[in-house]
Amino acid sequence: MSKTHTRHYRDIGTVEFVPSRGARRLNITIRHSHSIRVAVPRGVSVRAAYKFVDDHLEWVQKALRRVRQVEKSQQPRFDNSFQTRNHQLVLQGHDKPHFSYHISDETIIVCYPATVNAEDDDVQQITQKAVIETYRIEAKQYLPNRVALLADCFGFRFDRVFIKNLKSRWGSCSVRNNINLNLQLMRFDDGVIDYIILHELLHTRIKNHSREFWTALEKICPGFRDARRVLKSAKPFIL
Repeated sequence: MSKTHTRHYRDIGTVEFVPSRGARRLNITIRHSHSIRVAVPRGVSVRAAYKFVDDHLEWVQKALRRVRQVEKSQQPRFDNSFQTRNHQLVLQGHDKPHFSYHISDETIIVCYPATVNAEDDDVQQITQKAVIETYRIEAKQYLPNRVALLADCFGFRFDRVFIKNLKSRWGSCSVRNNINLNLQLMRFDDGVIDYIILHELLHTRIKNHSREFWTALEKICPGFRDARRVLKSAKPFIL
């Protein structure tokens, strides 16, 4: 197999089959409930890789259930005390049978049927969707300007800034020096956000995580280890 393939399975979703020079055998990795990856060694055909997953469907289903249980336990529970940087959450029951939300300049208003408890999963799910959309708004207002400011301060050059709802990474830097930032960085304070931005800006010069990279990062972001600990103990919200 010379290139990456994807295949959709009714019971487990989309599986990505990725050629791997380092893999000695077919290997299934589940990073989260939306990411199933099969490493395919040299000399193994696409058909053989597909059959491998077919033969291990029951194992994948059980593993996915475990991952989803863990993800659910890690998701926040929202109430009216929750706020983002610029928005206050307001959960309110109404006499209509549907769920809805509205994001204004200062509030996130989530409406749900009055017959439903605000703690119910349906209310929490739409609230999380509204919160992520709010983070997207705030991120677009804050992050590109912050990248430009820090780049100017430390003499970095980059191409463009992209704001995405990444499932497993807080940021990245492309070979073309585009900076990709997770909109959910807006959950954290300025120091943590600056660490990720400076980390990715430094990758415009040093495209690896060598000792040289970490030494250079220490000079421009002395408190980066504390920020790393914060991010390692947190995970992006997954819809």
